[in-house]
Amino acid sequence: MAFEHCPPTVADLIAVLGAHGVTEALIKPLTRNHNDKNQIYSGRDFTPLYPTFDVTFADRGASTSGKKGGQAAGALIPEAVFRDFFWVDDTGREVRARDVRMIIYAQYPETRLSGFSTIENTMPVSLSVDYTKAQPNAVRYLVLGRRGSGQAVAMMVANPPQQFIDDVAGLPSATGSRVWRHLRLRTTAPQRLIALLAAASGRKLPGRRLNAAGATLPFNGTQVCGYTLEHELGIIPNSGKDGDFEGIELKTHTQKKVTLFTPEPDMGLYAADFSSFMTTYGYPDENGHLRVTGIHRVGIRCEKSGLTLRVMNHARGTPISGSVDDDVHLGLFDDAGNLAAGWSLSRMLNSWSSKHNEAVYIPAVKMKCDDAELGAAGYRHYVEFGDRVLWCRETSAEQLFEALYNGTLFLDPAPKYCAGNAALTKRRSQWRVNDIAKAARDLYNDVRTISLSDEMNGT
Repeated sequence: MAFEHCPPTVADLIAVLGAHGVTEALIKPLTRNHNDKNQIYSGRDFTPLYPTFDVTFADRGASTSGKKGGQAAGALIPEAVFRDFFWVDDTGREVRARDVRMIIYAQYPETRLSGFSTIENTMPVSLSVDYTKAQPNAVRYLVLGRRGSGQAVAMMVANPPQQFIDDVAGLPSATGSRVWRHLRLRTTAPQRLIALLAAASGRKLPGRRLNAAGATLPFNGTQVCGYTLEHELGIIPNSGKDGDFEGIELKTHTQKKVTLFTPEPDMGLYAADFSSFMTTYGYPDENGHLRVTGIHRVGIRCEKSGLTLRVMNHARGTPISGSVDDDVHLGLFDDAGNLAAGWSLSRMLNSWSSKHNEAVYIPAVKMKCDDAELGAAGYRHYVEFGDRVLWCRETSAEQLFEALYNGTLFLDPAPKYCAGNAALTKRRSQWRVNDIAKAARDLYNDVRTISLSDEMNGT
């Protein structure tokens, strides 16, 4: 078994990747010192690997680097582990790799790829230090294809013909990178999705969903808009890792204000003792239950809670990767400087994940179902989807934090504490934007407003 490939052209590479469900790919020419011992340099920050791929941020062991100029020797080195990474061998078989990770050396800063072995204790020979010593002038490319909502499908290209080399050189650079080339394979999915969205828009649809067997059922919960859209697109809820539509995230919203994600604090009093947090900072509602609410923007004290949201240990405008050794976190602080609730960097980055790297925001209206026959069948709502949607691509950790700094993204919490009644107690940390149409331009590199009807009419 061998993992090396030698496609004559990039078109041939596309054929192989497409057969494995890849929708886009990153391609990097490798130098002699890019091997399993020295790791593979990816760039100064997380991009473009994050959030293109589904990774989990965490800390690994202490740094022992003695490189001149290093400022964080002995500190924990953060890393991002690929959740699903597969090597494709020369027969087309996929073999899972068990420990591929992006290691972040904040003292330089730089990121490197490591851990290429498969679960069968194999790896591409052309990535070994022995290979690079024996063939120092070998032409090699690492190809990382994205499948679904962030799976990595990898190939090693070794000693390809000149046409392939020229083809790769002609590809555009990946956004935010000087070392990776970007290859977009998916050419029909956006058009097919537009057609499906156009067919669903402008109609009063009963609130419904598909069950695991593909049968239609009434749905009356708070997620009725999302489930109804999935029904119209033929998507079975939670049916796989391919994203909502071939890796494209679908987000319905009934108002301009949109909740982007809801990570709970993993630091501070909230994480250590939720009841103490609520009794310390909460106010009683009309039923005597304690609540903590209010808009919390970075650097602005919220009068309702008395807490101020701050970004800690990061200098605005600098790469996040250069600060990861410094305990970067978001914190809600009281006037005495106590950390009431905090979110670690890993918690935030793991929430703003690969599924957000391409997202379509679809406006919706929820109405009461007034049809007696549908009502008798269990339907309580109609849903109608709008014609104009936001199509957003390519985000980053830096854009996420800049949106926090400038107040575009804010915390709008809604926890409730009912002493002695766990069933009524809830935790809810909502990170929101006031107007998704405006906020998207802070969060994504490529934002387009699309009229579905115009697209279908060719105008």
